[in-house]
Amino acid sequence: MRFSLLLITLALLPLAMILHGWIFTEHQLPGLRAKALAALRENGIRAAVVDLRYLDLRVAGNAPDLDSLEKARATVVQTGPVRLVADDLCIPASLNARLDGAKLSLEGWLPGEVHIREVSQLLGKLRPDLTLDTSKLRPAVQVRWPEGEKGPLSAESSLMEPLLEKLRVACWIDLVQDEKGLLMKGMLPANGLKAALTAEFEKAGREELLESTHTLPAEFADAGTLLPLVKRFFATATPRRFWINDQGEPLLEAPATRTLESEWLALLRPVTGGKRVTLKLTHYPSTFHFPGYESESPLPKAQGESLKQALSAQPMGFAPGSAMLTAEQQARLAALTPLLLTAGPAARLIIGGHPDPEANVVEGKRLALARADQVHSFLVEQGLPASDVKTMAFDAVPAGTAGAPAQIDSVEILLR
Repeated sequence: MRFSLLLITLALLPLAMILHGWIFTEHQLPGLRAKALAALRENGIRAAVVDLRYLDLRVAGNAPDLDSLEKARATVVQTGPVRLVADDLCIPASLNARLDGAKLSLEGWLPGEVHIREVSQLLGKLRPDLTLDTSKLRPAVQVRWPEGEKGPLSAESSLMEPLLEKLRVACWIDLVQDEKGLLMKGMLPANGLKAALTAEFEKAGREELLESTHTLPAEFADAGTLLPLVKRFFATATPRRFWINDQGEPLLEAPATRTLESEWLALLRPVTGGKRVTLKLTHYPSTFHFPGYESESPLPKAQGESLKQALSAQPMGFAPGSAMLTAEQQARLAALTPLLLTAGPAARLIIGGHPDPEANVVEGKRLALARADQVHSFLVEQGLPASDVKTMAFDAVPAGTAGAPAQIDSVEILLR
């Protein structure tokens, strides 16, 4: 009887093992798997995966931070009689940015400190105008690169590309000349324009120009067209400003002559195309009339100032349409001749005629030059060497404006 029971038990044992395995597989394993999956999700694990093969547990998923990862791992281990044989929990590498004025704050996770330095160096080159805050950009060995990505980080990295596209910067330039010299500021593309400007104004310029390979397209930022314009615009040392804003719209602010204005606008056309131009120009008859103009004459300062005062007190007014000197004008010029002869060639005289701004431009200049030539001829007759003097027709300036002459239809003698 006992032997029979033993045989029956031995015969039922495989069946019992199969039944136990079926109960464990169909009822207990799903519960353990669900418990492990819940533990991962409750601790913030995204895309959680649980693979339980008998008592061997494999888990994977993306954690938002180190704290969540460690809590999820510890909770999974405590879910039941299982062995954690494969742990693929990780923190996906990420880069997020917030731009607040000139400050760029970065947040996210990278595999190591070296990659944070790579990001800082890259952004420093692309956006040198920004202050970078990486205090919330954290490194950890548990961080995993996205598929197809690996260090070192570059501008072509899938992590960097969305960030950099938002950080493209508009070009602008602001050149201001004052009593200290020329101050150059702006954001330029890395195309050699900065080097060309600093080389051109090396002695007279103070340079605060930035350049980046991450700029938006700018029509003006071409050395071949911009440099000839700024060279001509800053050819004199009087205060002036040339500015092109981030919309590519230029501003010219300066003392000017009509001739210079025409030259500047011709040079500006290929720089900005059809962009709106703002002109804040004060017109003068010539560059010799610009505020703060320093005479090139090597005369001693006291003698030069005395001669300037004597000349400014003797404008030569002419009757409308006439280029003939009156007897009174001849007498006044004769009285000036000794001063001019004493000064000699060092005076470097300019004799210029002021046209009537209401007259035809060509005819007005022709008459103004004829009047200047009449004054010059008379002074030569008085003994002034012809080679010491230059005659010209000044540009017409409307009466009542800041740079208008004291008298139209007149001739003025200046020190060059």
